[in-house]
Amino acid sequence: MAKLDQNLTPLFTVLKDVYAKRNITPFHVPGHKQGKGMDKEFFDFIGENPLKIDVTIFKMVDGLHHPKSCIKQAQELAADAYGVKKSFFAVNGTSGAIQAMILSVVKAGEKILIPRNVHKSVSAGIILAGAIPVYMNPVIDNDLGIAHGVRPSTVEKMLELHPDAKAVLIINPTYYGVATDIQKIAAIVHRHDIPLIVDEAHGPHLHFHEDLPMSAVDAGADICCQSTHKILGAMTQMSLLHVNSDRVDPTRVQQILSLLHTTSPSYPLMASLDCARRQVATQGRELLSKTIELANYARAEINKIAGMYSFGEEIVGRDGVFAFDPTKLTVSAKALGITGFDLETMLTDEYNIQVELADFYNVLGLITIGDTKESVDTLIRALQDISDRYFNTKEIKKIKNSRIPAIPEQELIPREAFYSETSKVPFKDSLGKICAEMIMAYPPGIPIIIPGERISKEVIDYIEELREQKTHLQGMEDPNLEFINIIEDEDAMYLYTEKMKNRIFGVPLNLGANKSGIEFGIDVLVENFSDTFGEIEMLDVEKQREDFNIPMMKYKNTILNTCEKIAKLVDEAIEDGYRPITIGGDHSIALGTISGVAKSNPNLGVIWIDAHADMNTEETTISGNIHGMPLAFLQGEGNTDMVNCYFEGAKIKPENVIILGARDIDVREYDVIEKLGVKVIPYDDVMRKGIDAVLEEIGDYLKVSDIHISFDVDSLNPKFAPGVSTPVKNGFDEEDIFKTFKFLFKNYFITSVDIVEYNPIYDKSLKTAAIVRDITEYMLNPIY
Repeated sequence: MAKLDQNLTPLFTVLKDVYAKRNITPFHVPGHKQGKGMDKEFFDFIGENPLKIDVTIFKMVDGLHHPKSCIKQAQELAADAYGVKKSFFAVNGTSGAIQAMILSVVKAGEKILIPRNVHKSVSAGIILAGAIPVYMNPVIDNDLGIAHGVRPSTVEKMLELHPDAKAVLIINPTYYGVATDIQKIAAIVHRHDIPLIVDEAHGPHLHFHEDLPMSAVDAGADICCQSTHKILGAMTQMSLLHVNSDRVDPTRVQQILSLLHTTSPSYPLMASLDCARRQVATQGRELLSKTIELANYARAEINKIAGMYSFGEEIVGRDGVFAFDPTKLTVSAKALGITGFDLETMLTDEYNIQVELADFYNVLGLITIGDTKESVDTLIRALQDISDRYFNTKEIKKIKNSRIPAIPEQELIPREAFYSETSKVPFKDSLGKICAEMIMAYPPGIPIIIPGERISKEVIDYIEELREQKTHLQGMEDPNLEFINIIEDEDAMYLYTEKMKNRIFGVPLNLGANKSGIEFGIDVLVENFSDTFGEIEMLDVEKQREDFNIPMMKYKNTILNTCEKIAKLVDEAIEDGYRPITIGGDHSIALGTISGVAKSNPNLGVIWIDAHADMNTEETTISGNIHGMPLAFLQGEGNTDMVNCYFEGAKIKPENVIILGARDIDVREYDVIEKLGVKVIPYDDVMRKGIDAVLEEIGDYLKVSDIHISFDVDSLNPKFAPGVSTPVKNGFDEEDIFKTFKFLFKNYFITSVDIVEYNPIYDKSLKTAAIVRDITEYMLNPIY
């Protein structure tokens, strides 16, 4: 119930009764000076009144970006009318409002769930934000040839699969007036304590009549936008953006709108929005009752015409259809053998009737508060005449209902695809390329592929099938699709979007390897590359009393003490929102780093990049050096004291571990690996299959979202990186290692990193140190 006087129009009143009435002599823009400098023909057609209130920002008429008087009051009245916390005039239309909503709730690198069939303004908003879209498929109605809403169960499932999503965007109702159960979706989204964004472009009237689907503002949406010009009485381009919960900061929304909006908004257009709000707030129910009655009349009469069909309430209850807005009048003449495209042309060319849109089966007309029985009867007579002329004269055209392929692999997020260099190839040769344009089929109006996705055989076959059926494809630069714009892999631009804080720890431990030199590695790195390592936080290694009667666990007590301290530091860093990057020292420190990460992440994945497997125990080891054992301890195998480092029991699950690049595994170590079932991808496999195939294998195998990278410098070929204590022939080159890092950062959340076993004694030219520097800098600022 409105609390303010909804009969007021603060902005329009100031423009009409204050500015225009005072007969101001303008020395401000616009240059036509109240129409005096306007082209005469245009002036004669428009008339003088709109031009008298075509002003710019100054104190008398307030300013949109920092409203203090009449615009502020007008927006408050809009919020009161819709029963929301805050309303904003959106002068760039609902497209601009949608972009503002997205930018207000997600940042670069954050996920947002969106329907696959979103308006292009959603894609634009995601490009501007640098966000990662996660697509939800709407329900397809093959009979009607359109897409309906997204099911609540789909939203629930996708949030389970993507618990790190920061927001959910829903279109409701659809262009065709079909509404999903928005209230149920809001409840699902809010259980995850993230905001629900609703593109309610086609529902500015819903709040004002009980016979219409529930409005997003009433269903609990956190932020939504509405095209006030679509059904209500505002002029084209005028929309409203509503904020309705504490999950969205109105101040942030205002800042975003100020970035996107023109600094010279049209005052006549804003005045029309002010007055449209007054009209719907004071007369909305009465006007909408007449509109609904008129729409129902139109639908009933059209359905009496042979070969014509306009769906209505009878579709409620179908999959994806929870409610229906009768003011959307969809008409199909497919039973006459007439496509929606042909019907639109007939209505325009022969009857001077312009519909809103056409698809393969349908045309869509809007019945609004501006319609009359006379206008509706004009449409009915035209449709009757078309039926009389074409009934039983044409072959009925049907689209073969093929199953749309699965959503292709997303190689680039929309922002990356937008900024990447593109090239053109024959469509028949595009298999495996990254697509640089959207291809969409009508029906059902859902993209088959969008920029940034890889073109699969399934996609090519489906498109060829549609072309054989002469289905309407759109979105491509080449309408015949002989050629397609693609992004070659080498031209792909990967943007770092995580914006995560890092802390670097240094642990100069050499006892696990029982080799001198490793303990000096950090000092050499700091001395030579202070820009990278200048803020490293050093951890003291305190010697403990050792029991030398246990020769197969050398320096056990000191290593365990050090790892306990590392674990605590790492655990606290993660709790404070940092990514810990730990520089060793020997690989035994990983017992501490991974224990610290695993304390709050029991389903942690580990990529162990190493020439060795480090899965010995005190029973299988040949040397007794603990740097060859930490990965076994972390999985609960081996010495109990070491297994229980920082907290009791195993830290990681064998199925969440991959040893990558191993080329020197002890004979009895294989027994431990096989017992636990850890996946090993030896370097020989990398050589044989290629790094791209191996990375694809990793992606298929690991079913976790969070990864710790434990990188041993000896995984590199000693020809490139001689500065290690235990060099092994062959190994990765830098290109393959960085390709691996890029893949991991792109596909997983990297919680933490170890970089270990750099030994400066064997690195006379600092060649290896430079590589360690480059790897560390990548970890600090990963570009994928």
